[in-house]
Amino acid sequence: MQASRHVVRQALRSDVGVVARVLAEAFDGDPMMRSIVPSNRHKDRLTSLFAFETLLSPHGSWVDIVDGEIAGAALWGLPGAGQPGFWATLRHSPYLFRAFGRGLPKAMRAFRAIEDAHPPAPPHWYLQTLGAAVPGRGVGGALLRDGLARVDAQGMPAYLESSAPENVKIYERFGFRPTGEIMLPGGPSLTAMWREPVRGGQ
Repeated sequence: MQASRHVVRQALRSDVGVVARVLAEAFDGDPMMRSIVPSNRHKDRLTSLFAFETLLSPHGSWVDIVDGEIAGAALWGLPGAGQPGFWATLRHSPYLFRAFGRGLPKAMRAFRAIEDAHPPAPPHWYLQTLGAAVPGRGVGGALLRDGLARVDAQGMPAYLESSAPENVKIYERFGFRPTGEIMLPGGPSLTAMWREPVRGGQ
């Protein structure tokens, strides 16, 4: 059987709907998402949440194309990009309300805990979200290698929070090291991870 070919490219505005559905599939059983996203119409709500996140990361979104279809996506916060502006957030806020409904205050408390734990310095790339619709096809690895090649080319560190304990070992294989636990109010904990740049890439 011929191995699938992975083509990683920057996401287009027209990809947002597919990216959101792929990430919703990837995070359907995620402990954090199960904690903060209401259970009724859970996957639909996840799709709205990831549409919101992707729309706010127009320059930091990459997709992995496998056999002609988007199989996974990575959303990166770029160094120096700062927080999304007020008007951009307001413009896309209906997605956020569709995702959380009355559960929005609880979700915002969780996001604030994550933001408060985020290291302010030195400048770094932030892997906000990484997911594949179908695990075991090498999609996550392809997206990580592609993203970290850019990170290393700039000689910069990278940071992420792992919401799934089983993924910590995977990230460690790519050079990330745990730096602490982030306790979400009334929810699970996340593992904060940091990676120093690698000379000459992976």
